[in-house]
Amino acid sequence: MVTPAHIPPAELPDRCFTTAEAAACGVTRSQLLGPGYVSVCRNVWATVQHVVPTDPVACLMDVLPAFQLVNPKAAASHTSAALLLGLRLPGRLRTPLPGHVTHFAGHRATRLKGWHGHRENLHEEDCWLHNGIRVTGPVRTVVDLAGLSGPQGPWFMAAEDIVAMLDGVINQHRVGPLSLMPALRSPDDVEFDLKRLAGRRGVARVRSALEFARPGVDSAAETRARLVLMEFGLGEWLTDVELHVPGHRAVWPDLANPDLKLSLQIEGPHHDADAQRVRDIERQRATEAAGWIEIRVLISDLYPPIGSAPGTPPRVVELIRQAIARRAAA
Repeated sequence: MVTPAHIPPAELPDRCFTTAEAAACGVTRSQLLGPGYVSVCRNVWATVQHVVPTDPVACLMDVLPAFQLVNPKAAASHTSAALLLGLRLPGRLRTPLPGHVTHFAGHRATRLKGWHGHRENLHEEDCWLHNGIRVTGPVRTVVDLAGLSGPQGPWFMAAEDIVAMLDGVINQHRVGPLSLMPALRSPDDVEFDLKRLAGRRGVARVRSALEFARPGVDSAAETRARLVLMEFGLGEWLTDVELHVPGHRAVWPDLANPDLKLSLQIEGPHHDADAQRVRDIERQRATEAAGWIEIRVLISDLYPPIGSAPGTPPRVVELIRQAIARRAAA
């Protein structure tokens, strides 16, 4: 009698799984070595029909639960930890591979295809449990990335990228719909972590970037705009400002100059939606009712025109200068 082909049981996790998890579902070692399964790394498997998610975070969550069950002294680190923690990585780094895991407590780095293994002594404060996954904490993650060398230059991360990540780490609002959400780490917490990590490559760069980081910044685009305005002599623009006039909705500028009553709003693609256009019109009316001028810019306005000479200011600089001139003439 011909033995029927093995079919992976439906009880298996809908992700990569360990040898022990497979055994609990009745799968034998010989069946795992058969045509229905593929080995991801030692004692971690997937079915041949398994489809790896395309979303970067979902892709990491597909393999890391099983990997960390087999490797209890391993934490996702570097770009992998940044993705899982929701740090503001540049777009070029928002990919699941190459992934990074750091093995600690003297354990050897297990090889995982497409991943970089590191061996470090992680302080307990640098090892977080986030959504069930061990990751390096946010400050340690930023320091690790700031200290990496780049393939085409001395650094893997630009100074502006580090400021954007720190803006995300310390992001906490006093006003607005996000005012109840806590920061990953407060500025004082970040300072404490940097002192504890003193001597590590990358700490000096992060400490320098922290001077330019501000709470209440909701995106890397806002970080970029704030730094550009400072670079071209337009001063420090504030975050976390609320405008409110009776009879109108509240307005929270992306960046604000209260002295000149200027509100900068950075418009992404979602502002093309019909409902969002209505909200934008209501926002502009409320801003004007408060006696402020609203300046709306695109993300592309935050960068110099393509092919322009070095030192050419981005369009946002000219738009702000025009608004300042209008205010002076009023």
